[in-house]
Amino acid sequence: MKKPLLFFFTSVLLCSVLFSPLKSFSYPRFAAYTGDKCGDCHVNPSGASMRTEWGTKYGQQNLEMDMFKKLSAKMEFSPKLSKSISVGGDVRIAHSDNQVKTSTAANKFLAMEGNIYINAKLNEKLSVFVSSGLQSSEAPVKNEFYGLLSNISPAKIYFQAGKFSPSFGIRIPDHRAYQRLYLLNTPYDADAGLLLGISPGDFNMNVAVFNGLSIDFFDTDLNKMFVASADYTFHFAEDLVHVNLGTSFYNNPFRKADQFGDMMDANQKSFNGFTKIGLFDRVAILGEVDFIENQETNVFKRGMYNFGELSVRLVRGVELRGQYEMRDPNRDVVDDEISRISAGFALFPMPGMEMEGMYRFVTETPSVDNNEYQMMFHFYF
Repeated sequence: MKKPLLFFFTSVLLCSVLFSPLKSFSYPRFAAYTGDKCGDCHVNPSGASMRTEWGTKYGQQNLEMDMFKKLSAKMEFSPKLSKSISVGGDVRIAHSDNQVKTSTAANKFLAMEGNIYINAKLNEKLSVFVSSGLQSSEAPVKNEFYGLLSNISPAKIYFQAGKFSPSFGIRIPDHRAYQRLYLLNTPYDADAGLLLGISPGDFNMNVAVFNGLSIDFFDTDLNKMFVASADYTFHFAEDLVHVNLGTSFYNNPFRKADQFGDMMDANQKSFNGFTKIGLFDRVAILGEVDFIENQETNVFKRGMYNFGELSVRLVRGVELRGQYEMRDPNRDVVDDEISRISAGFALFPMPGMEMEGMYRFVTETPSVDNNEYQMMFHFYF
């Protein structure tokens, strides 16, 4: 059943922090703070994974708690191995717990991510990116690798070919968010395909063709997945207020076996609207509403997903964070929604280290005591 997006942002909280602007980098919420594009700090024009040299230096100069400056001031790190080859990496270790003690996430240390990146810039236009990461026999991660032609013309046309995640919606780092997990199957969404984009000024648009979601290495399905995304950022109040508005769409036709083993045609479509709002480099608001349609023989199901996030930078390297998520797997069924309200903090003691703690209040019908807690340690370069 359709349910309105919950607004939990309060004017009192906003008014208490709109002063003394700071700067930061990485993650969509940081692009919201500054009004920049995710591709300004990341090798991938769509954001995520390896940071550019500018992104790394920007973080070193602006993202650390003042009390730890002396510890990191004695050494300056550079990700460049040579003039044209750079490296990067992400390590995420989490401790999670919830009220359902029989679940797989109850009182567990989880190795969430362990990736190493290499980017070779062959000339001013062409670069090659490869990555290798944490693997599990039960849930093998699809690593990304691609060639990228960028800044082909004054309109900043770019072309990407390889295996990479579709550019759909806001690429938040939490792969357990409902819209990322159920719409894209993150973190297993990297797929082989081609992407063509254009990114002049504050505008960005791209279209892509992939084999399709949830396929093995050899694609035996002749259908292809189409993805398109576009967004634009407006700037106000002497470049202190930024409003990014965007939309994405994908069409993923495929064939699957029915309960009798016979092959049938199926299709999954999804479209969304999203926004990233930055206020005085202190407050970041992310919002996304997704609609999904699943079509199988004699079966049609419509779902909806809502996501909202509020981040407030109290001082350098310290954030308060809140999230709201809603999943309605079937809009034609009453009382099947699941919602999650999260509250927590993020700390950046020094460049290359992040600590994040979140507590999630889960609501569903019938009512179940399944609130969650998670503490994440993130190391990156």
